[in-house]
Amino acid sequence: MSEDARNGVRLVLRYDGTLFAGYQEQPGQRTVQGVVQEAIERIAGHAVKIRGASRTDAGVHAEGQVVAFDTTRELTEERWGLALNRYLPEDVAVREVVSCAVGYAPRFDSVHKTYRYLLHVGPLRDPLTRTRAWHLGRQVRSRRAPLDLPTMRDAAQRLLGTHDFRAFRAADDEREMTVRTVHALDVIDRYEGEGELIAIVVNGSAFMKNMVRILTGTLVEVGLGRMTPSAVSALLEPNAQRSAAGPTAPAHGLTLMSMVLGRATTSAAHAPASPKAP
Repeated sequence: MSEDARNGVRLVLRYDGTLFAGYQEQPGQRTVQGVVQEAIERIAGHAVKIRGASRTDAGVHAEGQVVAFDTTRELTEERWGLALNRYLPEDVAVREVVSCAVGYAPRFDSVHKTYRYLLHVGPLRDPLTRTRAWHLGRQVRSRRAPLDLPTMRDAAQRLLGTHDFRAFRAADDEREMTVRTVHALDVIDRYEGEGELIAIVVNGSAFMKNMVRILTGTLVEVGLGRMTPSAVSALLEPNAQRSAAGPTAPAHGLTLMSMVLGRATTSAAHAPASPKAP
C-alpha cells in the first residue's frame, strides 16, 4: 500500500472456487486474493494488499466474501465495480463496492457468517451439481430414504450455542481457543425446490479450519445411521477427539453465503440480525 493512500474501498465478492487454490495468496498458486489484487493494481497503478474477512479453502465457493484495500486512486464506487469486473477472470466478480476507512479490516469486523453445504442425494450423479454439491451416491442407493432428516435435525439442535468444538477442527489446526458459538444449524430438504438437494446451513460468530465441513460430515453420518445424536452431544465434551467425529466433507459442496459486519453492513453481505438460516 502506498503511504499516500487516502481512500479505503470495501468489496463484496462472488466466486466459483473450483479452479482456485483457496482465497489466501500462495506462491505459484492461483488464488482469489491473487487475482483480485492483480486487477486492483492494474486500475490503481500501485501495489495493494487486500484484507479479507474469511480464508476459504481450495474448491470452496463464495457469494458474500468481503475484502478491503487502500489506494491513492480516486474513483466512484460504480466505476470501481465496472473496472474491476472488466479485468477479473470469469470465475470471480465484484458484486458491491462501498467506501470505507483506510486500514479497515473486515476480518476483525465480522459478527456472524453463514455457510451453506449442499448434498446431492439422488441415486444417479448430476453433472450440473458436480462442483456445487457432494454426491452421496452409493451411500444412499440402498436406503429406503436417502438420509434420516429428523435424526439429523435432532443432532444439529444439540450443536447450537456456545461449546468447545475442538472435535470439529482439522487435525493440523493447533489453536488453543476452541470455543465457538453456533447460532443456527438447519437441515433443509428439497433445497430451492430441487428434490435431490439437501442443504446444511450454519450461522456462527467464527469457525475453525474445516469446522463446517466436519459438522456436515458428522451430520451425514447421523443421517446414514452410523452415529446417534447422543454421540454428537459427546463430541462437545472438553476431552472429545477429532477422530470421533465424522469425515471432512469435500470442499466443493461448501459456499460462504453472507456475513454481518459490526461497523457497516452491505446488502450483498447482510444476514439477519437475529441469525436464521435462509
